[in-house]
Amino acid sequence: MMSCWVLVVFLACGLVQAQVQPDNLLQQLTDRVEKLEKEREDRVRSQVAFSAALLATQNWTNVGPFQQDKTLDFKTVKTNVGNAYNSETGIFTAPVKGLYYFHFTGVVGSSGNMNAGLKKNGINLVAIHHKAGTQASASNSIALELVPGDRVYVQLWAGQTMADQSRLTTFTGFLVFPM
Repeated sequence: MMSCWVLVVFLACGLVQAQVQPDNLLQQLTDRVEKLEKEREDRVRSQVAFSAALLATQNWTNVGPFQQDKTLDFKTVKTNVGNAYNSETGIFTAPVKGLYYFHFTGVVGSSGNMNAGLKKNGINLVAIHHKAGTQASASNSIALELVPGDRVYVQLWAGQTMADQSRLTTFTGFLVFPM
């Protein structure tokens, strides 16, 4: 209660000293509260992170080959702060402008060949590759500047396979900082 009285006295003294009109002070306080509320909303919206594994099963399972490039829908979502990753489509959609970091790992499937790429809005950015053999994995990472609505996803290239046991083939991303 004492702090409220201190604030009232401080504001009253400020009014007398600065000869600020009460309506003007009220507008200044209202503007400040609105600014603080917007900053809080922006901060909450800027909390973005996800991590998902390709499959939900603990059994060794192959995915592919497909006739054409296939966007992988990583089904076992471990984390999805901000709900920017859609496990039905496999697509991450940037909610805010910022610098994001993405990492993906793939385990070679039954074909013995694996090629997959991380794409932004349909453009290949980085890839993983393994030829001739099983029991191998590869990973790659990238930092990207994104704007709201940019889409990032992993595609398995035509004729290739991947494998998973709910924890080996993964896709992860998070907002490093808003811009």
